[in-house]
Amino acid sequence: MEAKAQKAGTERGQEKNSSSSPSGAKFYFSGRKWLRILTEFVGTYFVVFTIMAATCWITLTSLSPVYLGIVAFCAYAGAAAVFQGVSGAHFNPAVSFAMALSSRLSWLDALYYAIAQIAGAIAASGTLFGLLKFMPSDLNVTSQQWWELLANTFDSSASDRIKVGPGFAIVIELISAFIVMALVLRAVRSDGRPLRSYFFLSALGYAIATILASFFTGGGFNPAKATGAAIMAGAAGVPGVGPELWLFWIIPLLCAAVCALVNTIYSGLVRKEKSGTLPEPEEEERGTGALSEGEDEVGAEEKGAEEE
Repeated sequence: MEAKAQKAGTERGQEKNSSSSPSGAKFYFSGRKWLRILTEFVGTYFVVFTIMAATCWITLTSLSPVYLGIVAFCAYAGAAAVFQGVSGAHFNPAVSFAMALSSRLSWLDALYYAIAQIAGAIAASGTLFGLLKFMPSDLNVTSQQWWELLANTFDSSASDRIKVGPGFAIVIELISAFIVMALVLRAVRSDGRPLRSYFFLSALGYAIATILASFFTGGGFNPAKATGAAIMAGAAGVPGVGPELWLFWIIPLLCAAVCALVNTIYSGLVRKEKSGTLPEPEEEERGTGALSEGEDEVGAEEKGAEEE
Protein backbone atom coordinates (compact mmCIF):
# COMPACT_ATOMS: atom_id res chain seq x y z
CA MET A 1 0.00 0.00 0.00
CA GLU A 2 2.82 2.39 0.88
CA ALA A 3 4.54 1.66 -2.46
CA LYS A 4 1.31 2.40 -4.36
CA ALA A 5 0.80 5.66 -2.47
CA GLN A 6 4.39 6.70 -3.16
CA LYS A 7 4.00 5.90 -6.86
CA ALA A 8 0.75 7.87 -7.06
CA GLY A 9 2.43 10.85 -5.37
CA THR A 10 5.31 10.73 -7.86
CA GLU A 11 2.91 10.69 -10.82
CA ARG A 12 0.95 13.63 -9.40
CA GLY A 13 4.23 15.54 -8.97
CA GLN A 14 5.21 14.88 -12.57
CA GLU A 15 1.81 16.03 -13.83
CA LYS A 16 2.06 19.17 -11.73
CA ASN A 17 5.49 20.06 -13.12
CA SER A 18 4.70 19.40 -16.76
CA SER A 19 2.51 20.93 -19.42
CA SER A 20 0.64 18.94 -22.01
CA SER A 21 0.23 19.62 -25.69
CA PRO A 22 -2.99 18.91 -27.61
CA SER A 23 -1.39 15.64 -28.72
CA GLY A 24 -1.01 14.53 -25.10
CA ALA A 25 2.80 14.80 -24.88
CA LYS A 26 4.21 16.02 -21.56
CA PHE A 27 6.95 18.58 -21.21
CA TYR A 28 8.87 18.36 -17.96
CA PHE A 29 9.57 22.02 -17.28
CA SER A 30 8.27 24.29 -14.55
CA GLY A 31 4.54 23.94 -13.97
CA ARG A 32 4.29 27.72 -13.55
CA LYS A 33 3.63 29.12 -17.00
CA TRP A 34 4.52 32.67 -15.95
CA LEU A 35 7.92 31.45 -14.73
CA ARG A 36 8.69 29.77 -18.05
CA ILE A 37 7.68 32.89 -19.96
CA LEU A 38 9.75 35.10 -17.65
CA THR A 39 12.71 32.77 -18.10
CA GLU A 40 12.54 33.12 -21.88
CA PHE A 41 12.38 36.91 -21.51
CA VAL A 42 15.36 37.11 -19.14
CA GLY A 43 17.45 34.59 -21.08
CA THR A 44 16.84 36.33 -24.42
CA TYR A 45 17.60 39.71 -22.85
CA PHE A 46 20.92 38.44 -21.50
CA VAL A 47 21.96 36.74 -24.75
CA VAL A 48 21.04 39.64 -27.05
CA PHE A 49 22.56 42.35 -24.85
CA THR A 50 25.79 40.39 -24.38
CA ILE A 51 26.29 39.71 -28.09
CA MET A 52 25.44 43.26 -29.15
CA ALA A 53 27.71 44.83 -26.52
CA ALA A 54 30.50 42.45 -27.55
CA THR A 55 30.00 43.45 -31.19
CA CYS A 56 30.62 47.10 -30.29
CA TRP A 57 33.68 46.26 -28.21
CA ILE A 58 35.21 43.94 -30.84
CA THR A 59 34.70 46.59 -33.52
CA LEU A 60 36.41 49.25 -31.41
CA THR A 61 39.37 47.00 -30.70
CA SER A 62 39.57 45.63 -34.29
CA LEU A 63 39.47 42.03 -33.10
CA SER A 64 38.61 39.05 -35.27
CA PRO A 65 34.94 37.95 -35.53
CA VAL A 66 36.12 34.66 -34.04
CA TYR A 67 36.05 36.43 -30.67
CA LEU A 68 32.40 37.30 -31.28
CA GLY A 69 31.73 33.63 -31.86
CA ILE A 70 33.37 32.83 -28.52
CA VAL A 71 31.20 35.44 -26.81
CA ALA A 72 28.08 34.01 -28.47
CA PHE A 73 29.04 30.54 -27.27
CA CYS A 74 29.55 31.71 -23.69
CA ALA A 75 26.32 33.75 -23.66
CA TYR A 76 24.08 30.98 -24.98
CA ALA A 77 25.82 28.23 -22.99
CA GLY A 78 25.59 30.19 -19.74
CA ALA A 79 21.93 31.11 -20.18
CA ALA A 80 20.99 27.58 -21.27
CA ALA A 81 22.87 25.95 -18.38
CA VAL A 82 20.88 28.07 -15.92
CA PHE A 83 17.43 27.95 -17.55
CA GLN A 84 17.17 24.77 -19.62
CA GLY A 85 15.43 22.92 -16.79
CA VAL A 86 12.88 25.72 -16.34
CA SER A 87 11.64 26.51 -19.85
CA GLY A 88 13.87 24.54 -22.22
CA ALA A 89 16.09 27.60 -22.88
CA HIS A 90 14.97 28.42 -26.43
CA PHE A 91 15.72 32.18 -26.55
CA ASN A 92 14.78 32.14 -30.24
CA PRO A 93 11.30 32.12 -31.85
CA ALA A 94 12.54 29.79 -34.58
CA VAL A 95 13.61 27.20 -31.97
CA SER A 96 10.22 27.37 -30.24
CA PHE A 97 8.55 27.00 -33.67
CA ALA A 98 10.61 23.88 -34.39
CA MET A 99 9.73 22.41 -30.98
CA ALA A 100 6.02 22.98 -31.62
CA LEU A 101 6.20 21.46 -35.10
CA SER A 102 7.89 18.33 -33.73
CA SER A 103 5.32 18.02 -30.87
CA ARG A 104 7.88 18.88 -28.20
CA LEU A 105 6.02 22.02 -27.14
CA SER A 106 2.39 23.10 -27.29
CA TRP A 107 1.52 25.76 -29.85
CA LEU A 108 0.15 28.06 -27.15
CA ASP A 109 3.41 27.84 -25.19
CA ALA A 110 5.36 28.47 -28.40
CA LEU A 111 3.35 31.66 -28.93
CA TYR A 112 3.97 32.81 -25.36
CA TYR A 113 7.67 32.00 -25.70
CA ALA A 114 7.97 33.95 -28.95
CA ILE A 115 6.31 37.03 -27.45
CA ALA A 116 8.61 36.88 -24.42
CA GLN A 117 11.69 36.41 -26.62
CA ILE A 118 10.84 39.36 -28.86
CA ALA A 119 10.11 41.54 -25.83
CA GLY A 120 13.42 40.49 -24.25
CA ALA A 121 15.36 41.30 -27.42
CA ILE A 122 13.68 44.72 -27.77
CA ALA A 123 14.40 45.50 -24.11
CA ALA A 124 18.06 44.48 -24.52
CA SER A 125 18.42 46.58 -27.70
CA GLY A 126 16.75 49.53 -25.98
CA THR A 127 19.12 49.27 -23.02
CA LEU A 128 22.12 49.32 -25.34
CA PHE A 129 20.59 52.19 -27.33
CA GLY A 130 20.54 54.28 -24.16
CA LEU A 131 24.04 53.24 -23.07
CA LEU A 132 25.62 54.07 -26.43
CA LYS A 133 24.64 57.70 -25.98
CA PHE A 134 27.12 57.89 -23.11
CA MET A 135 30.05 56.67 -25.18
CA PRO A 136 33.04 59.08 -25.20
CA SER A 137 32.73 61.74 -27.88
CA ASP A 138 36.37 61.33 -28.93
CA LEU A 139 35.49 57.98 -30.53
CA ASN A 140 33.78 59.91 -33.34
CA VAL A 141 31.09 57.22 -33.73
CA THR A 142 27.50 58.39 -34.07
CA SER A 143 24.43 56.48 -32.91
CA GLN A 144 23.51 55.82 -36.53
CA GLN A 145 26.92 54.26 -37.20
CA TRP A 146 26.59 52.01 -34.15
CA TRP A 147 23.24 50.66 -35.29
CA GLU A 148 24.40 50.23 -38.86
CA LEU A 149 26.86 47.84 -37.30
CA LEU A 150 24.38 46.10 -34.98
CA ALA A 151 21.38 45.77 -37.33
CA ASN A 152 21.00 42.65 -39.46
CA THR A 153 21.11 43.70 -43.11
CA PHE A 154 22.63 42.42 -46.33
CA ASP A 155 23.17 45.85 -47.90
CA SER A 156 24.78 47.50 -44.90
CA SER A 157 27.04 50.52 -45.08
CA ALA A 158 28.93 49.28 -42.00
CA SER A 159 32.65 49.33 -42.71
CA ASP A 160 33.37 45.88 -41.27
CA ARG A 161 30.90 44.01 -43.49
CA ILE A 162 30.96 42.76 -47.04
CA LYS A 163 28.04 44.03 -49.11
CA VAL A 164 26.11 41.18 -50.69
CA GLY A 165 22.89 40.78 -52.63
CA PRO A 166 19.73 39.15 -51.28
CA GLY A 167 20.51 35.83 -52.98
CA PHE A 168 23.87 35.43 -51.28
CA ALA A 169 22.41 36.64 -47.97
CA ILE A 170 19.68 33.99 -48.18
CA VAL A 171 22.29 31.26 -48.70
CA ILE A 172 24.38 32.46 -45.75
CA GLU A 173 21.35 32.68 -43.46
CA LEU A 174 20.10 29.27 -44.60
CA ILE A 175 23.41 27.63 -43.73
CA SER A 176 23.69 29.48 -40.42
CA ALA A 177 20.11 28.76 -39.33
CA PHE A 178 20.41 25.12 -40.36
CA ILE A 179 23.52 24.68 -38.18
CA VAL A 180 21.70 26.18 -35.20
CA MET A 181 18.48 24.19 -35.64
CA ALA A 182 20.21 20.88 -36.33
CA LEU A 183 22.35 21.04 -33.19
CA VAL A 184 19.48 22.29 -31.01
CA LEU A 185 17.11 19.51 -32.09
CA ARG A 186 19.89 16.95 -31.73
CA ALA A 187 20.12 17.82 -28.02
CA VAL A 188 16.39 17.55 -27.17
CA ARG A 189 14.45 14.40 -26.26
CA SER A 190 11.20 13.47 -28.00
CA ASP A 191 9.18 14.78 -25.01
CA GLY A 192 10.86 18.20 -25.14
CA ARG A 193 13.36 17.74 -22.30
CA PRO A 194 16.89 18.95 -23.12
CA LEU A 195 19.74 16.51 -22.79
CA ARG A 196 22.58 17.36 -20.45
CA SER A 197 24.62 18.37 -23.50
CA TYR A 198 21.94 20.84 -24.66
CA PHE A 199 23.71 23.94 -23.34
CA PHE A 200 26.93 22.94 -25.11
CA LEU A 201 25.49 21.83 -28.46
CA SER A 202 23.10 24.75 -28.82
CA ALA A 203 25.84 27.24 -27.91
CA LEU A 204 28.21 25.58 -30.37
CA GLY A 205 25.66 26.01 -33.15
CA TYR A 206 25.22 29.71 -32.37
CA ALA A 207 28.99 30.24 -32.19
CA ILE A 208 29.63 28.66 -35.61
CA ALA A 209 26.71 30.51 -37.19
CA THR A 210 27.84 33.84 -35.68
CA ILE A 211 31.36 33.52 -37.07
CA LEU A 212 30.04 32.50 -40.50
CA ALA A 213 27.38 35.20 -40.88
CA SER A 214 29.01 38.15 -39.11
CA PHE A 215 31.02 39.07 -42.23
CA PHE A 216 27.87 39.48 -44.37
CA THR A 217 24.58 39.92 -42.48
CA GLY A 218 25.62 40.27 -38.86
CA GLY A 219 24.00 36.92 -38.03
CA GLY A 220 20.22 37.17 -38.17
CA PHE A 221 19.33 33.53 -37.45
CA ASN A 222 17.50 34.65 -34.29
CA PRO A 223 14.39 36.59 -35.39
CA ALA A 224 13.95 38.13 -31.93
CA LYS A 225 17.45 39.62 -32.00
CA ALA A 226 16.97 40.85 -35.57
CA THR A 227 13.67 42.52 -34.62
CA GLY A 228 15.09 44.30 -31.58
CA ALA A 229 18.07 45.56 -33.56
CA ALA A 230 15.86 46.70 -36.46
CA ILE A 231 13.60 48.75 -34.17
CA MET A 232 16.53 50.55 -32.53
CA ALA A 233 18.29 51.02 -35.87
CA GLY A 234 15.14 52.71 -37.19
CA ALA A 235 15.09 54.96 -34.11
CA ALA A 236 18.73 55.87 -34.82
CA GLY A 237 17.91 56.83 -38.41
CA VAL A 238 19.51 53.88 -40.22
CA PRO A 239 17.79 53.53 -43.63
CA GLY A 240 16.66 50.27 -45.21
CA VAL A 241 16.72 48.02 -42.13
CA GLY A 242 12.95 47.48 -41.82
CA PRO A 243 12.37 46.35 -45.43
CA GLU A 244 15.11 43.70 -45.06
CA LEU A 245 13.76 42.25 -41.80
CA TRP A 246 11.59 39.72 -43.64
CA LEU A 247 14.67 37.70 -44.60
CA PHE A 248 15.71 37.30 -40.95
CA TRP A 249 12.28 35.90 -40.06
CA ILE A 250 11.41 33.72 -43.04
CA ILE A 251 14.77 31.95 -43.38
CA PRO A 252 15.10 30.83 -39.72
CA LEU A 253 11.45 29.70 -39.61
CA LEU A 254 11.89 27.81 -42.87
CA CYS A 255 15.00 26.05 -41.55
CA ALA A 256 13.16 25.28 -38.32
CA ALA A 257 10.33 23.63 -40.26
CA VAL A 258 12.66 21.54 -42.43
CA CYS A 259 14.82 20.42 -39.50
CA ALA A 260 11.76 19.57 -37.40
CA LEU A 261 10.32 17.49 -40.26
CA VAL A 262 13.59 15.62 -40.85
CA ASN A 263 14.04 15.04 -37.12
CA THR A 264 10.49 13.70 -36.76
CA ILE A 265 10.90 11.30 -39.71
CA TYR A 266 14.27 10.09 -38.42
CA SER A 267 12.93 9.54 -34.90
CA GLY A 268 9.99 7.57 -36.31
CA LEU A 269 12.31 5.32 -38.34
CA VAL A 270 14.52 4.70 -35.31
CA ARG A 271 11.52 3.76 -33.16
CA LYS A 272 10.22 1.46 -35.89
CA GLU A 273 13.59 -0.24 -36.22
CA LYS A 274 13.85 -0.75 -32.46
CA SER A 275 10.32 -2.15 -32.26
CA GLY A 276 11.22 -4.72 -34.93
CA THR A 277 13.96 -6.18 -32.71
CA LEU A 278 11.81 -6.57 -29.57
CA PRO A 279 11.27 -10.06 -28.05
CA GLU A 280 8.03 -11.97 -28.51
CA PRO A 281 4.90 -10.48 -26.91
CA GLU A 282 4.38 -11.02 -23.20
CA GLU A 283 1.13 -12.90 -23.80
CA GLU A 284 2.96 -15.63 -25.70
CA GLU A 285 5.54 -15.91 -22.92
CA ARG A 286 2.77 -16.32 -20.36
CA GLY A 287 1.15 -18.95 -22.58
CA THR A 288 4.39 -20.94 -22.78
CA GLY A 289 4.76 -20.75 -19.02
CA ALA A 290 1.21 -21.98 -18.45
CA LEU A 291 1.80 -24.94 -20.78
CA SER A 292 4.91 -25.97 -18.85
CA GLU A 293 3.02 -25.75 -15.58
CA GLY A 294 0.25 -27.91 -17.04
CA GLU A 295 2.76 -30.50 -18.14
CA ASP A 296 4.26 -30.58 -14.64
CA GLU A 297 0.83 -31.12 -13.10
CA VAL A 298 0.12 -34.05 -15.45
CA GLY A 299 3.48 -35.58 -14.58
CA ALA A 300 2.78 -35.22 -10.86
CA GLU A 301 -0.64 -36.97 -11.20
CA GLU A 302 0.92 -39.89 -13.09
CA LYS A 303 3.63 -40.28 -10.45
CA GLY A 304 1.01 -40.34 -7.65
CA ALA A 305 -0.98 -43.01 -9.46
CA GLU A 306 2.08 -45.23 -9.78
CA GLU A 307 2.83 -44.95 -6.05
CA GLU A 308 -0.70 -46.05 -5.17
